[in-house]
Amino acid sequence: MRKILGYVKNNKGFTLIELLAVIVILAILMLVASTNVFNILDNARRGSFRTEFLALLQSAQTTASTELMDGTLSQTANRVCYVIDSGKLKENFSNNGNYTGSVLVTLNSNGSLTTQGWMRSNYFTVSNKTNTIQNNETDIPPSSEASSEGMTNCGGQGGTGNNQVPIR
Repeated sequence: MRKILGYVKNNKGFTLIELLAVIVILAILMLVASTNVFNILDNARRGSFRTEFLALLQSAQTTASTELMDGTLSQTANRVCYVIDSGKLKENFSNNGNYTGSVLVTLNSNGSLTTQGWMRSNYFTVSNKTNTIQNNETDIPPSSEASSEGMTNCGGQGGTGNNQVPIR
């Protein structure tokens, strides 16, 4: 009887194999959970960036509407390019994310305004309302840097040559 009680008394801990099994199970659970969390964070960043892009398009349309009322934008000069952080777009779009990009606004013959553009952050580039891509060298649209005459192709949206659009 003393041998049995002595054996039960001294058996207080876990074996090394039991501890390793628990650690392996916890590691697998953490791996599965972290992948899901990272995907959720990536989708949230992507959605937030897309929302910022839609705000950029809306602010460019608002700026163009103001220019339409002022007479700056007309049927003869019916296209204008707004570049982030320059000119009149700066008044309607707060660039807290330090984005780069531009928006081409076209006044249609029926009086409606059409917007198209692109925007880039450290993580993503968006070139239309539904397409948000991760940054890599092959998918990034061309830059919308101005030439010496103050003209641009508005991030690949406006064409080249005589179809270039003034920056405002």
